[in-house]
Amino acid sequence: MPKFSYHAKDLQGNDRTGTVETVDQRQVARAISKRGLIVIEIKEIKDRKGGLFYKFLNRVSFGDLVIATRQLATMIESGLVLSEALDILRDQQKGLYFKEVLDEVGQDVKSGLELSAAFKKFPDVFPDLFCNLVKAGESSGKLDTVLAQMATNLEKTREFRSKVRGALIYPVIIVVAMFIVMTIMVLFVIPKLTALYTQSNIELPLPTKILIAISSFATNFWWVVLTVIVVGVIFFQRWIKTQSGHFQFDAFLLKIPVVKKIIEGMSLAEFTRTFGLLTTAGIPILESLQIVSQVIDNMVYRKALTESLKGVERGLPLSKELESFGVFPSIIPAMYRVGEETGKVDQVSFKLAEYFEQEADQLVKNLTVILEPLVLVLLGVGVAFLVLSIILPIYKLTTSFS
Repeated sequence: MPKFSYHAKDLQGNDRTGTVETVDQRQVARAISKRGLIVIEIKEIKDRKGGLFYKFLNRVSFGDLVIATRQLATMIESGLVLSEALDILRDQQKGLYFKEVLDEVGQDVKSGLELSAAFKKFPDVFPDLFCNLVKAGESSGKLDTVLAQMATNLEKTREFRSKVRGALIYPVIIVVAMFIVMTIMVLFVIPKLTALYTQSNIELPLPTKILIAISSFATNFWWVVLTVIVVGVIFFQRWIKTQSGHFQFDAFLLKIPVVKKIIEGMSLAEFTRTFGLLTTAGIPILESLQIVSQVIDNMVYRKALTESLKGVERGLPLSKELESFGVFPSIIPAMYRVGEETGKVDQVSFKLAEYFEQEADQLVKNLTVILEPLVLVLLGVGVAFLVLSIILPIYKLTTSFS
């Protein structure tokens, strides 16, 4: 069935935009008029929504979802009707695809569908955890509270991701720039100098011989290097998509000292915060564990949580199960033991989330301090190697002439 976008005004003169799926423009005008809107313009959408290229250009970023969640939570807490809040949220979006998604969600809600079910139609925009929490909020009658907690959760996740990216951007730029310089030297500069060196009878120093050998191999067998890189990337992507490959790679990352601490902080903060959200929303512990085990990216922790779920199903305490695997820091089972005894597992989860967030935040700050001198040392070694490789033969050549 064709889909049409419209531009209209309400009785207060405010602009209203959206999409309607119907047989023709006449039906669109009737549908809009029934909502008390004055039609200004109607256009047919030429099946763009289903195109991958269209979705890529108008993709919904994590930041868009964070802002939309906070706005929706604020409007519902203020007492706005859900359908009206969705309309306002739709009109505020600049991305065409997100605007269309929210319009369809709003239409579904107005037709009687639950918000969580409407969100589940768009898994590329709303993750399973997001939909499950909304469903829990609807079931418990605390949708505004759950949305507010989700917004806070998403904002903390976005803030931490931005800190990690900020810490890594400087080293990445330096390493990429150094790689580009090395590539230009090896493919273009060194071959010209090699011709000069071979015409003379001077003994070349070891760094120059190494650089000439690398340049000769890269110039004559560049296709081999390119093939190996492409095949290696394809193999790695396929391997890491397998369950065993993903698990082995994640286990390897947890053996690298600094990387381990950062991944541990991120994963455990996500686990405890999400688990606290789910239990606060009224979802049973077993179901909460099942949802959390699918949300955690690191396969080592995911496997441990899945195995813990089996033990909890048999009636064993969660704290004892988490302790038995030896994967989680001792503070987690100890705190959950207190939570089980006091009946405040959700509050304990949020306290643990704050602890791991602060720890991960401090690690990121330390990482910035550590990486900058390391990158400068690496850059200095690379520059020194290039200078020695190029200048020493030229110096020998000039001294031989004199």
